[in-house]
Amino acid sequence: MSDVGLGTISFAGEVTISNIGEAHEQLGALLREQGGVVIDVEDLTETDLTFVQLLESARRKASENGVGLSLNKPAAGSLLEVLRRGGFLDDETSDRAQFWLQGAAQ
Repeated sequence: MSDVGLGTISFAGEVTISNIGEAHEQLGALLREQGGVVIDVEDLTETDLTFVQLLESARRKASENGVGLSLNKPAAGSLLEVLRRGGFLDDETSDRAQFWLQGAAQ
């Protein structure tokens, strides 16, 4: 599902409720160890609300702890669709929308 590297975690393929526990453990460990983390979503093919919730929680926790957290590219594909359906992008000026879209037009 993912590879943890120095400050980078890559999610590939399907990341859904069926394997979100592993993603949670890996991302949590990296956030505790690093001063900044980049989440690579380039090869993510399918996701659901659990993945969005995991990253939302991580984004808030990282902000509280002064840890940088970002995506390697704006959300696209199935991830973008989940964000839209979940109402996570309703306010395009919010910090949340900036995190997910990085200023890219929808």
